[in-house]
Amino acid sequence: MNGRVAGKSAGGVLSNSRWNLIAFGAGLAAQFVTVPFVVRWIGLDAFGAAAVVLAICAPMSLVGTVLGQALIRELSSRADTALPPVSIMAFTSAAMRWCVLACAVGWGILATLGPIIARPLISDAATASTLWPALLIGATGAVAQQIGLVLQGVSASQQDYRTIARVTLWTALTNCALTLGITWLWPSALGYLAGVSAGFALIALVWYQRWQSAVSWPEVFSRGVRQEGSALLQFSRWQGLAQLSGVLGNQIDRYALGAMAPVSVVGQYAVANRLQEAAYIGVIKAGEVLFPRFGTMASHSIADQLAFFQLASWALGTISASLLVPLAVLSNGVLTLWVGADVARGADQMLFVLVLGGVVGSASNVFTYYAMGMGRNKPVAGVSMLYSVLTVVSTIVLISAFGSAAAGAGLLLASVVRVAVSMVLTKRLFFTGLPWSALLVSTALPVLVGCGVALACQHLLTLPSGGWMQLAFHYGTLSALVLLACVLATGTTSSGRHLIAQFAQSLRKHRP
Repeated sequence: MNGRVAGKSAGGVLSNSRWNLIAFGAGLAAQFVTVPFVVRWIGLDAFGAAAVVLAICAPMSLVGTVLGQALIRELSSRADTALPPVSIMAFTSAAMRWCVLACAVGWGILATLGPIIARPLISDAATASTLWPALLIGATGAVAQQIGLVLQGVSASQQDYRTIARVTLWTALTNCALTLGITWLWPSALGYLAGVSAGFALIALVWYQRWQSAVSWPEVFSRGVRQEGSALLQFSRWQGLAQLSGVLGNQIDRYALGAMAPVSVVGQYAVANRLQEAAYIGVIKAGEVLFPRFGTMASHSIADQLAFFQLASWALGTISASLLVPLAVLSNGVLTLWVGADVARGADQMLFVLVLGGVVGSASNVFTYYAMGMGRNKPVAGVSMLYSVLTVVSTIVLISAFGSAAAGAGLLLASVVRVAVSMVLTKRLFFTGLPWSALLVSTALPVLVGCGVALACQHLLTLPSGGWMQLAFHYGTLSALVLLACVLATGTTSSGRHLIAQFAQSLRKHRP
């Protein structure tokens, strides 16, 4: 029975993941088109300075992310009760209320203190002289982004990923056009930031158009805290700490490089990280459908939850390794063709380390989604805070000692610790009867195999850059190699063979 439940759930997740991956492909294509032109028009120094400004505004993202996740949790956990439209409106309006309040506070902090924080981190004279308008533009775009994230959460709570994919496809194209058009007309860091912010505003407008019937503005601006708002805040308390820790950990390389290296190095890192983030977001998009799914499984038996947890962990880890490892191996060729040899020189090693960090980090994603789906946010917050502290400390130490060559290494080391701690907590808090051998196979094995293939290929293979077609062939071949290696390694254990059989069964049942 457990296998049938896991297979059925996995099939639904695979169907939703397909739409999320379509959305990811659109976003990735937009990034590929946008970044080379922007770097060419405004220069690597200005691009690096704009990256620092965006990094300072990044903590604002926890507002929309946390409230969107809280909305998903509350609505998906009540999916079996067939919520009436008035209940959806109450929860959405409560989320929008806290979003407006938090964004107003965040915008004010960035407008007043942002230039003081940014000044020591930006060596580009042209941007340093316009820090205040740069922060105003960045903060305004960040506010629009949060509104879009909250409203997108309504569709995600209903597992309507087809709509999310369609909106993302359309906004990716228009966002790319806005960013390129405004940057071309205003070739500076300010122009690029204005283009990015205009794109966020457009996305927020589209999502508001989709869900304006779910927002009651009198409730948004009413006095007092209603029951729905209290439920959202209860979820957001620990999740907010987790997201804030994660954001600071992910941005520390930009902060450290800005303080210790020329802004052009920050630009190189921003290019490498933009590509890594675009690929890693594909992994997130493939797996984030697990969050509402786990929310709907809260009333299922522990045995059913465990079966699905193991299958989801192995499948997501294997897919992540297959998607990300080829990018690490081909980092120099991709960057050379994408932004040119000058930027690729040095950025390729950054990209390799960042991608390995993404591969390792993907092994803890299912633990996070499961804990959130069960309403157990405290352990997620603890793991995120530990990860953030380790990332910050190790990044500062490594960059101080080894310079820009160590960019991303702190994140990689912290990701290893995060995965280990997540596995310990999985065993102790959620599935005490799960053997360590089975947990290692479902969670750690795909990551170990993927990193092993990446390191072996980096030292043993020298692949010519050629053109995009040749690079695509190498990418596909390496992806198939990683997938085959993961399946073969998993098949050497009895629990692994069971996972492979379950995954194959779910694929057969949900063929189009």
